[in-house]
Amino acid sequence: MTKGEIELIFPKFPDEDKMTESEICVRCHGCCMYVTVPLDSPRSKDQKDLFRWYLLHRNVEIYIDHDRQWQILFKTPCTKLLDNGMCAVYETRPQICRDYKADACSRVGKDYIELFKTPAELDLYFESRKSTAAKKTAPKTAGKTAKKAIKKAIKKSAKNAAKKSTKKAVR
Repeated sequence: MTKGEIELIFPKFPDEDKMTESEICVRCHGCCMYVTVPLDSPRSKDQKDLFRWYLLHRNVEIYIDHDRQWQILFKTPCTKLLDNGMCAVYETRPQICRDYKADACSRVGKDYIELFKTPAELDLYFESRKSTAAKKTAPKTAGKTAKKAIKKAIKKSAKNAAKKSTKKAVR
């Protein structure tokens, strides 16, 4: 971890296995430690380059959630979060905080299917997707190419046979 980098650690409770998601949510302040914003799936080279640039910044991660939605995560604690994990403006907190439900919390199991902390991790993901896509299309392409080559050879063979029979008939 580099200087100034924030570790996103959700508190664990000794009796957690006996607690409901709502009970955990009330005692946890994990959602006050970061901001997540949805991203469009990167399709172009420019978009992929932009995602790499995001990941060059401290306390920024990108992930793909279980709904296959790309998200950018900024690990930056709320300025109203007190040292004891309580909210300094609880009674007047923003509506998004009021609406947040325990079942939306990534801490209790929603998490991600892919997480990228560095441009290199993102590049590996793109490369693996490219390899997977190539494998899926290779047999189809190879099959089509082979079929075309066979048809071409048959036509050529038929033309040659026709030429030979024409030459014999002329003699």
